[in-house]
Amino acid sequence: MKPLAPYSTQPERITWRTILILLILLPFLYRWHIQSEAIHRGFPSLVVPFYSVIFTLLILAVLNLPLRRFAAKYALTGGELISLYVLMSITVLFMSYDMFLPLVSIIVHAYYFASPENEWRDLFWKYLPNWLTINDPNVLIAFYRGDQTLLDGQYLRAWLKPILWWCTFTFVLCFVMQCINVIIRKQWAEQERLVYPTVELPYQISYHTGSFLRSKAMWWGFAIAGSISLINGLHVLYPWMPGIPNKWIPLSSLFTEKPWTALLRGGSGIVIYPFAVGLFFLMPLDLLMSIILFFFLYKVQYLISSITGMEKVPGFPYPFEQNTGAYTGICVIALWGTRRQIWRALMQAVGRIPAADEAEPMRYRTAFLGIVFGGIFLIRFAMQGGMALWIAVLFFAAHFATIAIPITRIRAQIGLPIHSTTFIGPHHSLVSLLGTRKIGAQNLTWFSLFFWFNRDNRNHPMPHQLEAFKLAERGNLEVKGLSRWMLALIVVAMPLCILMLVNIFFRLGVDTGKVGGQINSFGGRAYGFLHGWLTSPQDAHTGHIAAMTIGFCVTLLLAAIRSRLFWWPIHPLGYGISFSSHMPLLWAAFIISGVAKWTVLKYGGIGFYRRTVPFFLGLVLGDFGIGSIWNILGILLNRTTYHFYH
Repeated sequence: MKPLAPYSTQPERITWRTILILLILLPFLYRWHIQSEAIHRGFPSLVVPFYSVIFTLLILAVLNLPLRRFAAKYALTGGELISLYVLMSITVLFMSYDMFLPLVSIIVHAYYFASPENEWRDLFWKYLPNWLTINDPNVLIAFYRGDQTLLDGQYLRAWLKPILWWCTFTFVLCFVMQCINVIIRKQWAEQERLVYPTVELPYQISYHTGSFLRSKAMWWGFAIAGSISLINGLHVLYPWMPGIPNKWIPLSSLFTEKPWTALLRGGSGIVIYPFAVGLFFLMPLDLLMSIILFFFLYKVQYLISSITGMEKVPGFPYPFEQNTGAYTGICVIALWGTRRQIWRALMQAVGRIPAADEAEPMRYRTAFLGIVFGGIFLIRFAMQGGMALWIAVLFFAAHFATIAIPITRIRAQIGLPIHSTTFIGPHHSLVSLLGTRKIGAQNLTWFSLFFWFNRDNRNHPMPHQLEAFKLAERGNLEVKGLSRWMLALIVVAMPLCILMLVNIFFRLGVDTGKVGGQINSFGGRAYGFLHGWLTSPQDAHTGHIAAMTIGFCVTLLLAAIRSRLFWWPIHPLGYGISFSSHMPLLWAAFIISGVAKWTVLKYGGIGFYRRTVPFFLGLVLGDFGIGSIWNILGILLNRTTYHFYH
């Protein structure tokens, strides 16, 4: 689809009614996410864009259509709708399965679940800072057993201090990410012209509402995806009705003898999510083909390990460690390609060349100062609780090198809607590189405290920030105002998120079974790792280091070949993505989208491709729309309904 021409040459400003609508919607969106993430397991934040936000945006856009026709001066503009999308996404991400839900668990888990058998009191209680955790037995019992209210004075006082400090830490972390995005934005968006596929659907809904909803191709896609969701939803409610087995078709019957059974390791079945097919179709074709190629090569590693007997080596072929090295390589490639822009921005910041950053989300000088002083705060925050300076520096460097910058690049260039970073965060990579003995018990305790934002990261803030800047550029929004509001609103959103989460646990109780059993698993995993590290000390792991090195070198080698041979079809990003823990759920959708895109481009050309895009966006909207209705219905009926994903 052709981008909409700006309404005027002057950027559209963020209006106060946009902010007012957001503040009205935010408690309802948070309530939806609490019910879905913590109780009914609908998980609206595991896929980007968040289907709860897309559904809300669609409702607003549809309600806005009669206003545009009969009362145009009261109607929301495209800029206001896309601003709402951005601000909803950037605030709702905190109420998610990978952000504050695990944080709340980590704050209380270590004290409530300590026992004479696990010896946590002696192992690491002394290292836990009381300004970030809660050890009051009365508060813990009320939290886990329920039938209480957070508004009770003693409970609220106990939670205020950790809420204040964790929100302050998170704000600074997000601010540093936004400063980095300001510096790299120009190169990625304007020079390299990365495609940002995940912003296409909200852009079309906001700026082309009428024409998008009149598209027959879109409604064909919507009908296919929506029908699958509708039929499967009825099957969940009425099991006697047949369903469509698109979520798991096992392949185990095809591989029953060694060494072929090795191909089943890591999960192997046919899963076809319509939304994934739709989103993947928007990706560059070379990246689609590269991801498919490397996923099958990844499976071949298991086959070879079975033939050679290497499968007896625990963890071999070390996919997570290869993933860590590959993501670090992606970070290096991305920053190396942006080096001239970083240097120009630095020279403008220090006044060596005339400033040309008036149209940027913030001044380059502010961005560089934010990175420096924000980084100092983050390191000092960890040191205040006893983390060593050199470990703190390595930890945050590892977070940005293996998680934040790589997945931001992947989202901008590929638009991968699900980017799990399981087992590649600093709490794994640094333990493999240094060993637990060298790191020490106090530093390892902080690894567990920081586990919540180094876990799966399917809703990491940094890609959302960069996508917001892309939408501002594409929709001719006043990006400085948008940047400021993004920061200002998370100050409101973060404490509101934690207070609403904690209050529902005080009412329902975690131990009562009224909330999802996964709540305890967050703290359980964080402190379970710590328990293992302290009771079974380990040295640096040679195999892990070798796998990280291989992953890093292969990624750089592929990038070097691609930069010198213009015809080289294999993309280095495909190698890193192929190890994602979600690939067994996505590989079939990648193949369908890749074949469809290749066929469309080969036999129909770019013109036909543009005409087919609405069909694939319809697949996404159909899954998200009907899936949202099932999700809301499950909350209202307080029963399990169909989940189109997971």
